[in-house]
Amino acid sequence: MMKKKAFSLALAVLMLFSVMTGCQKKEAPVAADAVAEALFQMILKNDASSAVELFGYASEEDARKDMGLDGDLYDEMAKEVVSQFSAMGITASTEDVQTFIDAFISMFKEVEMTAKVKDMDEKAGTAVVTCTISTFDPNALTNAMAEAMSDPSILSSGDTEEAFSLILNAISTAIADLTPTGETADFDVDFELGKLTINGKEREAWLPVDANAFGNAISTTAMGG
Repeated sequence: MMKKKAFSLALAVLMLFSVMTGCQKKEAPVAADAVAEALFQMILKNDASSAVELFGYASEEDARKDMGLDGDLYDEMAKEVVSQFSAMGITASTEDVQTFIDAFISMFKEVEMTAKVKDMDEKAGTAVVTCTISTFDPNALTNAMAEAMSDPSILSSGDTEEAFSLILNAISTAIADLTPTGETADFDVDFELGKLTINGKEREAWLPVDANAFGNAISTTAMGG
């Protein structure tokens, strides 16, 4: 009788162990379409909140750093643009360039993007995601810049630096007023299964094979390219 009870107890323990280990299934990788949309928010709108929520980062700063966008992306961009102008012999203030960049941020706030997995091979660790993004008139930016530069007050300025400052600010005002047409365009992005260390814990996630190419595709397609 004791042997039968011992056997029953052992069987119950094994069953309990089986249930518990079954509940501790491997965490699924972060979905490719969700990653695409979170990166879109970070790259185009300088907003890392979606990445924090999706991946479980402790802060937006941690999310930016892990995605290679440490610090304020657009502040660093302003410094780079000023440096490029300087190399061309053109003097531009950081303030004017930042106003120019802020105009693009304002313009891009109206852009929306959705993503959908088009093809996936989990065994190979590859996937293709189709992104659908709202677009601007491809001629809108050129027209806005041309109109801003035709301002008589700019053309009559005899000071080169002052004229360039006036041009940047006039273009910035024109750009900030641009809105998408209501039309959308699609582009495909290659993803691969990778690993991230988040808050000290390793986690699998679908990530763009080429993050720079993904960022370029977002801005180029949005601008009607």
